[in-house]
Amino acid sequence: MFAVIVGPTFADARKAYINELVQWESIIEKTTDLFMRMQTKQSEVVATVIFAANILANRKKEQPSETEVLSEVMQWKQRRRPKLDDKEVAHTIRNLAALRWLKVKPSPDLPIEDESLAYS
Repeated sequence: MFAVIVGPTFADARKAYINELVQWESIIEKTTDLFMRMQTKQSEVVATVIFAANILANRKKEQPSETEVLSEVMQWKQRRRPKLDDKEVAHTIRNLAALRWLKVKPSPDLPIEDESLAYS
């Protein structure tokens, strides 16, 4: 385990940006709560899924489907080694939608086994 200690300019920076920190506090707290529960690899997948879903929503001007988000993530990360597991990404998409982190249309053909939904 390691600890992160703030530097000597933290207090000054906090004072300078206190209005912005207060304005964004609930979003910062929600994001922190989500990501502090994950390992680095899972955080990468989650961030990529959220980013890809936002890109698609802006491009299409409507909610993308789960499979569209999956395709976008897999295309965007096609050069990543080791390759992302499409079932892991699909599971992440479904979970983030269930937690209301994503606004996506459900896809019956998303590659998720029914058993994994019952026990996740």
